[in-house]
Amino acid sequence: MTSTVDVATDIEIIQADLDNPKHAADIVNIVDLFAKDPMGQNEPLSEEVRVDMIAEMKKIPTTMTYIAYMGEKALGIVTCFIGYSTFTASKTFKIHDVAVHPDARGLGIGTKLLETVEAEAEGLGCSKITLEVRTDNPAKKLYEREGFEYGEPKWWFMTKDLD
Repeated sequence: MTSTVDVATDIEIIQADLDNPKHAADIVNIVDLFAKDPMGQNEPLSEEVRVDMIAEMKKIPTTMTYIAYMGEKALGIVTCFIGYSTFTASKTFKIHDVAVHPDARGLGIGTKLLETVEAEAEGLGCSKITLEVRTDNPAKKLYEREGFEYGEPKWWFMTKDLD
């Protein structure tokens, strides 16, 4: 991919239709590329996950995925879920994945995806947008430029795997 891409005119962001086979395949493929990345899991998705991902996403009624297209080629996705804050008694928008095709990184696609998410969250009346990011992820710079903060005191994201 060359830097001659004009993100403002060449890239279209659409909300994915999980029943659309092309959208579904594009989401799985971009997430698989992200999974192979050191910021993902450094290995491809299992075949089981590739097969089950979209069906399982459809079971979560607040799932929203946006795809960045240049023509017919998917260059990035952002998957979000609507949550709720008891402190503000309002909806929140939780970004789960931001993934840009490795050949398209640095072109502004991540910025355009985040701008789309912000407009959607505002339109839904959400009080905030949240995301989690590894401390060694270079995308932190993008998130900081887009106004994401660590909070004071700093927040920790914790997980507990369930078998």
